[in-house]
Amino acid sequence: MWLLLGILAVPVIEIALFVQIGGHFGVIGTLAWVFATSALGLVLMRLEPQRNAQDLRAALERDASPASPMAHSALRMIGAILIFIPGFFTDALGLLLLIPPLRHLLLARVLISIRTRHSRSETTIIEGEYEHTPPAEQPRIERPENRD
Repeated sequence: MWLLLGILAVPVIEIALFVQIGGHFGVIGTLAWVFATSALGLVLMRLEPQRNAQDLRAALERDASPASPMAHSALRMIGAILIFIPGFFTDALGLLLLIPPLRHLLLARVLISIRTRHSRSETTIIEGEYEHTPPAEQPRIERPENRD
């Protein structure tokens, strides 16, 4: 329900911001802003795979888990996509995702949320044994020889 409301609210917020901010910048200034942020988002999206690979290599060289660099890379990519999408609100959200302390805070909140949901869920563990039996050899069927 909240996701649907968020999806419906974003265009309304964007339109309101275009009217408000566009009135100050004018049409040319607003279009220049939209094209500039889209170009920035595109550049960030193209650079993210190399940065992700570099962060993963560094984590593996330190014998650290690659989960944190991958999560940060995913949030940076989401931020780049939000910057690429035309609009002032999505640009602001995208820029916020590029700030490392805010990413750390967001990831910590998500991790806490996942842990609390997991601890409240009732987990059923079913134990059992199994035995692997190889398939029986099938008898060979001999064909009669053709005597022509």
